[in-house]
Amino acid sequence: YSAGFTYERSLSDYIASYPHRLEDGLQPYPSAKLREKVFLDGSRADVLLMDLDENPVVVECKQGAATVDSVRQLRGYMKKVASETGKKNVRGILVHGGARRLAQSVAQEATQEPVVTVLRYQVDVDFDPCTV
Repeated sequence: YSAGFTYERSLSDYIASYPHRLEDGLQPYPSAKLREKVFLDGSRADVLLMDLDENPVVVECKQGAATVDSVRQLRGYMKKVASETGKKNVRGILVHGGARRLAQSVAQEATQEPVVTVLRYQVDVDFDPCTV
Protein backbone atom coordinates (compact mmCIF):
# COMPACT_ATOMS: atom_id res chain seq x y z
CA TYR A 1 0.00 0.00 0.00
CA SER A 2 1.28 3.42 -0.85
CA ALA A 3 1.78 6.08 1.80
CA GLY A 4 -0.91 8.18 0.14
CA PHE A 5 -3.59 5.53 0.62
CA THR A 6 -5.91 6.57 3.45
CA TYR A 7 -5.98 3.09 4.96
CA GLU A 8 -7.53 3.90 8.35
CA ARG A 9 -10.21 6.04 6.69
CA SER A 10 -11.07 3.22 4.29
CA LEU A 11 -11.28 0.78 7.18
CA SER A 12 -13.55 3.19 9.09
CA ASP A 13 -15.80 3.57 6.04
CA TYR A 14 -16.02 -0.20 5.67
CA ILE A 15 -16.94 -0.68 9.34
CA ALA A 16 -19.57 2.08 9.11
CA SER A 17 -21.09 0.32 6.09
CA TYR A 18 -20.88 -3.23 7.51
CA PRO A 19 -20.93 -2.89 11.32
CA HIS A 20 -22.24 -6.43 11.79
CA ARG A 21 -18.80 -7.68 10.70
CA LEU A 22 -17.48 -6.53 14.09
CA GLU A 23 -20.37 -7.93 16.12
CA ASP A 24 -23.84 -9.24 15.32
CA GLY A 25 -26.47 -6.59 15.84
CA LEU A 26 -24.24 -3.53 15.58
CA GLN A 27 -25.71 -0.79 13.45
CA PRO A 28 -24.94 2.84 12.59
CA TYR A 29 -25.71 5.28 15.38
CA PRO A 30 -29.10 6.88 14.70
CA SER A 31 -27.87 10.47 14.87
CA ALA A 32 -25.86 11.30 11.75
CA LYS A 33 -24.63 14.43 13.53
CA LEU A 34 -23.01 12.34 16.25
CA ARG A 35 -21.77 9.72 13.78
CA GLU A 36 -19.66 12.43 12.14
CA LYS A 37 -18.96 14.28 15.39
CA VAL A 38 -15.78 16.27 15.66
CA PHE A 39 -15.17 17.05 19.32
CA LEU A 40 -14.35 20.52 20.63
CA ASP A 41 -10.64 19.69 20.87
CA GLY A 42 -10.58 18.76 17.17
CA SER A 43 -10.41 15.00 17.79
CA ARG A 44 -12.82 12.68 16.01
CA ALA A 45 -14.04 9.18 16.74
CA ASP A 46 -13.55 6.96 13.68
CA VAL A 47 -16.95 5.26 13.82
CA LEU A 48 -19.92 5.53 16.17
CA LEU A 49 -22.29 2.57 16.23
CA MET A 50 -25.13 1.29 18.40
CA ASP A 51 -25.45 -2.20 19.89
CA LEU A 52 -28.58 -4.31 20.41
CA ASP A 53 -29.13 -2.70 23.84
CA GLU A 54 -29.00 0.77 22.21
CA ASN A 55 -25.63 1.56 23.80
CA PRO A 56 -23.25 3.73 21.81
CA VAL A 57 -20.19 1.84 20.58
CA VAL A 58 -17.12 3.90 19.68
CA VAL A 59 -14.76 2.24 17.21
CA GLU A 60 -11.17 3.40 16.82
CA CYS A 61 -9.16 2.05 13.87
CA LYS A 62 -5.38 1.72 13.83
CA GLN A 63 -3.40 0.58 10.83
CA GLY A 64 -0.60 -0.86 12.97
CA ALA A 65 -0.45 -2.65 16.29
CA ALA A 66 -2.65 -1.75 19.24
CA THR A 67 -0.88 0.35 21.87
CA VAL A 68 -1.61 1.53 25.37
CA ASP A 69 -1.98 5.04 23.96
CA SER A 70 -4.55 3.90 21.40
CA VAL A 71 -6.63 2.25 24.16
CA ARG A 72 -6.44 5.46 26.20
CA GLN A 73 -7.34 7.54 23.14
CA LEU A 74 -10.43 5.39 22.61
CA ARG A 75 -11.44 5.77 26.27
CA GLY A 76 -11.22 9.54 25.86
CA TYR A 77 -13.64 9.33 22.92
CA MET A 78 -15.92 7.07 24.97
CA LYS A 79 -16.09 9.74 27.68
CA LYS A 80 -16.87 12.43 25.14
CA VAL A 81 -19.64 10.34 23.56
CA ALA A 82 -21.12 9.64 27.01
CA SER A 83 -21.16 13.37 27.67
CA GLU A 84 -22.69 14.17 24.26
CA THR A 85 -25.39 11.47 24.39
CA GLY A 86 -26.10 11.28 28.13
CA LYS A 87 -25.72 7.49 27.86
CA LYS A 88 -23.87 5.69 30.67
CA ASN A 89 -22.97 2.39 28.99
CA VAL A 90 -20.72 3.52 26.17
CA ARG A 91 -18.64 0.67 24.77
CA GLY A 92 -15.35 0.82 22.92
CA ILE A 93 -13.82 -1.37 20.21
CA LEU A 94 -10.23 -0.93 19.08
CA VAL A 95 -9.59 -2.40 15.63
CA HIS A 96 -5.92 -2.81 14.75
CA GLY A 97 -3.75 -4.37 12.06
CA GLY A 98 -0.97 -5.68 14.30
CA ALA A 99 -0.17 -9.14 15.58
CA ARG A 100 -2.81 -11.50 16.96
CA ARG A 101 -1.04 -11.60 20.30
CA LEU A 102 -1.32 -8.33 22.20
CA ALA A 103 1.55 -6.89 24.19
CA GLN A 104 0.96 -7.57 27.89
CA SER A 105 0.74 -3.83 28.65
CA VAL A 106 -1.98 -3.37 26.01
CA ALA A 107 -3.95 -6.39 27.24
CA GLN A 108 -3.80 -5.09 30.81
CA GLU A 109 -4.86 -1.60 29.79
CA ALA A 110 -7.79 -2.92 27.73
CA THR A 111 -9.17 -4.86 30.72
CA GLN A 112 -9.29 -1.78 32.96
CA GLU A 113 -12.67 -0.06 33.40
CA PRO A 114 -14.25 0.76 31.11
CA VAL A 115 -13.20 -2.39 29.28
CA VAL A 116 -12.18 -1.99 25.65
CA THR A 117 -12.67 -4.83 23.18
CA VAL A 118 -9.62 -5.29 20.96
CA LEU A 119 -10.08 -6.84 17.51
CA ARG A 120 -7.52 -7.51 14.81
CA TYR A 121 -8.39 -7.02 11.16
CA GLN A 122 -6.79 -8.66 8.17
CA VAL A 123 -6.91 -7.54 4.56
CA ASP A 124 -6.65 -10.18 1.88
CA VAL A 125 -6.04 -8.99 -1.67
CA ASP A 126 -6.07 -11.68 -4.31
CA PHE A 127 -5.61 -11.57 -8.08
CA ASP A 128 -6.76 -14.21 -10.57
CA PRO A 129 -6.08 -14.45 -14.28
CA CYS A 130 -8.92 -13.56 -16.58
CA THR A 131 -10.34 -16.07 -19.00
CA VAL A 132 -11.75 -15.58 -22.44
